[in-house]
Amino acid sequence: MSERKTRSSRHLQPSRNKKLDKMLNVLIGIVIILIVITATYVFKWQDDEQEANKEEPVQEQKNDEGEQEPQKEEDSAENEEQSIDKEQSTDEDQSKEEEQQPEQNTAEETTSDDPIVDRVVTDKNWKPTPTTQTGAHVSSYDDQSVDWAEKIATITAVTGITNDNMIVWRLQNNGGANKAIATVSTKDKSEKYRVSMEWVDNEGWLPVKLEQLKTLDGAY
Repeated sequence: MSERKTRSSRHLQPSRNKKLDKMLNVLIGIVIILIVITATYVFKWQDDEQEANKEEPVQEQKNDEGEQEPQKEEDSAENEEQSIDKEQSTDEDQSKEEEQQPEQNTAEETTSDDPIVDRVVTDKNWKPTPTTQTGAHVSSYDDQSVDWAEKIATITAVTGITNDNMIVWRLQNNGGANKAIATVSTKDKSEKYRVSMEWVDNEGWLPVKLEQLKTLDGAY
């Protein structure tokens, strides 16, 4: 009887060992699955965190770019203003240069058959001496009159002799009511001229011919 029990127990022992092995295998499989799931979750979480970290600088860069756009517009406006200022400055400089440049010499010199005349000068750009006279013009040879003073101003304009350094040897009619001729010199007689002029209505006396004289003898 005891021998049968012993054989029976020996027969059952391998069966129990197999069951234990199966259970261990199942448990090991479950543990492995849990490990894989856990590892997958961890790796995925790390990847998500890295992607999130990468996206943040991009957003900051966009914000930075967004903040810089107004600055670019301001810089563009400043550049436009500087360009306008430069153009205005260039125009002003050109105007100053034109003002500083001497007027083109349009005077023409010729000779004369008159032996006392050194040279004859005419200039198409001569302008009438501005007048203050109004109404009908009457040429006057009274040295206290306005018309006389304007004749003298015309002579000064073409000869360069100022009134306080001028000797008027003769100022007279030149063949018409609105024509006059003057013979003048500097006080030291180093410069001697004969000036012909004509009256322009509402404008004044216009010089038409300047004769530089060699001598005053026979000049008037």
